[in-house]
Amino acid sequence: MKRILTSAPGKLHLLGEHTVVHNKPAIIAAVDKRCFVEITPRTDKVIKIISRNYKKEITTDFPRIIKLFREAEANYAKYIKDNDMVLLKSITKGTLTYPLLIIGQFINYFNLQSIPGFDLKINSEIPSGAGMGSSSALAVAMIGALCLFQGFDFDKKIINQIAYLCEQKKHGRPSGGDNAASCFGGMIWFKKDAYSGKAKMRPLGITIPKNILKNFYMVNTGAPKETTGEMVSLVRDLLKKNPELTRNIFIDQEKQVKKLSAALKLGNSDQIIEIIKKGEENLENLGVVSPFVQKIIRQIEDSGGVAKICGGGGVKKGTGMLLVYHQNFKSLTNVLKSYQLTIEQLILGAEGLREE
Repeated sequence: MKRILTSAPGKLHLLGEHTVVHNKPAIIAAVDKRCFVEITPRTDKVIKIISRNYKKEITTDFPRIIKLFREAEANYAKYIKDNDMVLLKSITKGTLTYPLLIIGQFINYFNLQSIPGFDLKINSEIPSGAGMGSSSALAVAMIGALCLFQGFDFDKKIINQIAYLCEQKKHGRPSGGDNAASCFGGMIWFKKDAYSGKAKMRPLGITIPKNILKNFYMVNTGAPKETTGEMVSLVRDLLKKNPELTRNIFIDQEKQVKKLSAALKLGNSDQIIEIIKKGEENLENLGVVSPFVQKIIRQIEDSGGVAKICGGGGVKKGTGMLLVYHQNFKSLTNVLKSYQLTIEQLILGAEGLREE
């Protein structure tokens, strides 16, 4: 059997993170940073996972993966019942536990009784803990590679379903938007149905003018101390404590998401700035943006641009990647110089899962 190589992109929420978990729409874009997964067949039954990013590897086999996966399934069921965040974090404790669970989820989905040995190498361009869907891209790329390895159809709908099951073990109650953007690529309109819980998504179906696209940047404020699952749980707690305030924020964020789609299509910079600023304000009112990052965002706003968090956010210091829209690169650079933060041009709407 030949060597297999797949890749899947990271993502950024243009708007709608957190509220998407509560059945509100989000605009999510695949971006041009990818996670690469390579599978090489072995002649024995050993399964070896190698992470080039973490410079670590682990050797295991089918029975041990099944044992680990069954324990994870049991612990996840307890988490759903009790909302025990410590238990959720323990499911993927260890640098290479998550890739092992992805393999276990794949085996379980297809009810496989055995699997041949292989070496699986992971090499990701997507920073971990930055709100760019690094775990989703890994799950999508790995499931895609495993499908090819087993001779199954390279069916993105099925791959996306399995990746979502993996993401639940990692993040608890994710919306499914991250893995969908990574799997299908481009820019998508994503919403969970309030009654069935099933995801509804479609391509955004717009072409953003080049003079608008060139003004999008990303800035990494540092990995948050909190997990995405913890931040999602924080918003759920706020909803329980103050339902009226929280629901009003959700409703307004839905309005901003709808307005953003139209503003992007029209190429209206003033509207884009106004909408992103309001969207960030809503996120701050949900309590998911640290004071440190709020200070950076205020300075970007004072210089004529706007910025917002793109993932779960954080409370203590870093919140991962910021989405920045600014028409004056020099002014933006001057703001970020004192924080020693780097700026990267952002390319939105990258290709989804593919075989290399």
